[in-house]
Amino acid sequence: MVIGFIGAGKMARALAVGLVQGGITSDQNLLCSSRSAESGKTFLSLFPSPGARWTGDNVQLVRESDLIILALKPQQFPDALPAVREASAGKLFLSLAAGLTLEKIGAWLHPTARVIRAMPNTPMQIGAGASVFTGGPHVRDKDYELIERILSASGRAWRVEEKQIDAITALSGSGPAYLFHFIDALIQGGVALGLPEKLTHALALQTVLGSAQLAAQSTLSPLELAAQVKSPRGTTLAGCDVLEKDNALNDLIARCLTAAKNRAEALARGES
Repeated sequence: MVIGFIGAGKMARALAVGLVQGGITSDQNLLCSSRSAESGKTFLSLFPSPGARWTGDNVQLVRESDLIILALKPQQFPDALPAVREASAGKLFLSLAAGLTLEKIGAWLHPTARVIRAMPNTPMQIGAGASVFTGGPHVRDKDYELIERILSASGRAWRVEEKQIDAITALSGSGPAYLFHFIDALIQGGVALGLPEKLTHALALQTVLGSAQLAAQSTLSPLELAAQVKSPRGTTLAGCDVLEKDNALNDLIARCLTAAKNRAEALARGES
């Protein structure tokens, strides 16, 4: 099975590596196209020669591929997809773009094209991604099975309803950035208390990593785990009082999610 990538950026590269490492396909069956030959070289450098191939011709890529992964920015779809409309007849497409509905993507392609929409996130780069997917009217059961295998090769994947995708984009799609900001805030706060930056950086990373692993392995809820750290009149309780006052942390995260979801909906409406 030949898998073609239109777009050769970070997400495309992460998914391609996962496909090969997960045994889904070999690098000889990978084909990518991009506007820049330089980004194509970066994609190809991940695989030994004579492995993956690059082309500057999207029509050629669609014709040669059994599955085409659309790893483009949403703003690039209106130019890239109509050009491959005829070649897309009966082909299976996987879109990784935020905010673009199955209906809109399908309108740019041949009416018989099978389109699946996914929302992965950047931890896919290390095989720890969280992805969801949903499909259009022509998608077959075996298509869903293939896409689940592909996305699961770089983490975990769930099939969902399309109406949930924008909210999921705000949660797990954008979520890594929120957590990176939180890690940076821990580091900056530790440094402000007089700790060495290198030590603070290591402590913050291990604290977040260990806490996530504990939450994943525990049967307790996050707040039940938090309660285990708190003791009456203790240091943790004093810190958590700041987060909980006037529901400060929950309100902040809710505003982040709402802003991201609104932006995904704006992209779906065609706003730049």
